[in-house]
Formats: sequence, structure tokens, C-alpha cells
Amino acid sequence: MSLGDKNLIELAKNVFSEKYDFAEGPVKFKGKSGKSWTFDAVVKNKLNTFGVFVRDWKREISITQLRQLHKACIDTNIEGGIMVCNVITDFSREYSSQFGLQLLSRGHLISTLRRRRFQNDY
Repeated sequence: MSLGDKNLIELAKNVFSEKYDFAEGPVKFKGKSGKSWTFDAVVKNKLNTFGVFVRDWKREISITQLRQLHKACIDTNIEGGIMVCNVITDFSREYSSQFGLQLLSRGHLISTLRRRRFQNDY
């Protein structure tokens, strides 16, 4: 199976699991507000935990989804959020950077994995 055929959660797992603990979800957290939040995955290093939303849609990611991720991170005391999606617009990239969210596209994940393979070959 080529990288282009893999779904977004598989690609994210391959990218993050090399350096971090990657827990595939759904992972539920109870927020300070009492609301229950569900992340598609959680990425942890020794100090921090990051919630991951994966949106495998054909259209661009909406600001509403980015707001939901931001709210979920604040309510659950998770240090940061990562949105993995297919299509990113300049507006969504700008919005995510204002709120400290990382926005990763399918193309970015594939290019990261190819670059690692190339570096490991030499």
C-alpha cells in the first residue's frame, strides 16, 4: 500500500509514533465545564499532551472545527491541539496559528514520511 492510499489516521500515526507516544482513539476527556470531549488520537511526550482531531473530508477544514479543537484543549487542560485534514486554506492556517493549533494536511504528512525514508536510505 502506497502512502497516498493510507487514511489520515494511519499517516498521522506513522509521523508521530517515531518520536512520541501516539494513542489512537477515540480518546475521551472530561472537561472542567463538565462536557465530555472526544479526540481522534492523543500525542504525548514526556511533558505535554496534544489532542488530535482527524477530519478526512474532501473539502477544506472549517473554522468551526478549529474552534471546537481549541475549546476542547482549553476545557480539558491539554497543552495543544493538532488538526489533521485533507485541504487547508490560508485563512484556516492563519486562524490556527493565532490559537496555537497545529494544522497538518495529507500532503504534509506524506512529504514528512517520504523525507524520513529518503534520509534513512543514506
